[in-house]
Amino acid sequence: MAHAPRTWRLRRSIGGLRSDWVEIGGLGRLAVFGVILAFIVTLVLGLSITRAARGHLLDARAAMVSANIEDLPPFPPDKDASPAAYAAFDVAVRVNVLGGETVRVKVWAPDGTIVYSDAQELVGEQFDLPSHAALAFDAGNETHISDLSDPAHAFDRDHGELIEFYVGLPESDPDAQFVVEVEQDASGLNHALSLITRNVWVSIGIGLVAIGLVMAVGVAARTREVNRRRRQAVDLLESSFAAQEQERRRVVGALHDDIGQPMYRLLYGLEGSRARLDSSDPVAEELGHLADVVRDMDATLRNELRLLHFELAADTDLATALVDLVDLTRAETGMEVDLAIDLGYGPSPACRTEIYRAAREALTNVRKHAAADRVAIHLFCQDDQLILDVTDNGAGYVDSPDPGLGLSTTRQRFVALGGDVSLLASPAGGTRFRAWLPRTEENSS
Repeated sequence: MAHAPRTWRLRRSIGGLRSDWVEIGGLGRLAVFGVILAFIVTLVLGLSITRAARGHLLDARAAMVSANIEDLPPFPPDKDASPAAYAAFDVAVRVNVLGGETVRVKVWAPDGTIVYSDAQELVGEQFDLPSHAALAFDAGNETHISDLSDPAHAFDRDHGELIEFYVGLPESDPDAQFVVEVEQDASGLNHALSLITRNVWVSIGIGLVAIGLVMAVGVAARTREVNRRRRQAVDLLESSFAAQEQERRRVVGALHDDIGQPMYRLLYGLEGSRARLDSSDPVAEELGHLADVVRDMDATLRNELRLLHFELAADTDLATALVDLVDLTRAETGMEVDLAIDLGYGPSPACRTEIYRAAREALTNVRKHAAADRVAIHLFCQDDQLILDVTDNGAGYVDSPDPGLGLSTTRQRFVALGGDVSLLASPAGGTRFRAWLPRTEENSS
């Protein structure tokens, strides 16, 4: 049983969103799309600018490293063959390359041997040639941020994340190829990137907030206009209801006094004339037929007056009008009709009238189509809404593209007041008619 209210609330929420989407108009929808587009553009710009800044910073550092490497003397292929040349190269590395953010320099041979390093314990060690070093041998300079997991970084792991630049060395021997690996501490790069990222997101965020404020002002203005028009529509509708009720009261009085009373005199006159004639007289028989016609007219008039009287009662006391409607339905159909009213406030006249009309329309449909023997009517408040449920145990709801004139008219009146009407299959079998209106108290109407 708890699933049905949740389903109803979900459908009502979706219906409310659709209604709001329609009511905000073209300007409001454009503003919503603009906010969504601005948010997407913000994400794309933020990510792309940060990525581009990272690439440019790495390229700038790589260019500086390459310039420093070009200033080194040609590297000798064998330090034992030329100790002086090897020492001169070591001095040039320490003067031109090492220091600052550069924490390690290695020179790789194509077979994976480290033929030079500022860490002497690495010289002569052979490892699997790093993939980026292999690319540098084939295609030129390479840049890579290392996680320091490979064995060649065993002495570097206390530095944290490192940036690796692989640059080809000037060659003293055309048949000898060497690639120098320059390792720099990545903390400076990361700090610069964090500052750039923060400034980018702050700048874009300020722009997005400015756009959002402009669009929010537009949406708010549109919303105020929509609400103003809705209030005007409700006020006009309630004025129309008041005029209708006044006219209905006049019609009830006119039907009763101007038509009902003369009809009684006509009936009495026909019966009196017939009484003066012999029963076998053809004129007496015709007068009897005319009297029957007048009685039928009187019965029809009384029924219409009773229905109008019930609607008038709804203007002052909804509970009394619903009780009278239930009693009439029981008397005319023999159905078992249960009525439960759980209201803690007095609805406005427009709400009372529409709720009564909706209950009458629902009971009429049950009598015509449901083949039911029991009906439950429940009028209650939930989430600032006035809800009418009419549930029967009849043949069940059959969806139809043509809901009928009565249901369509009822829905139009409820939608005009900010509510709606639904007709669904009841979880226990049969059909459930539900109509709801926003809570509008009498003293605020």
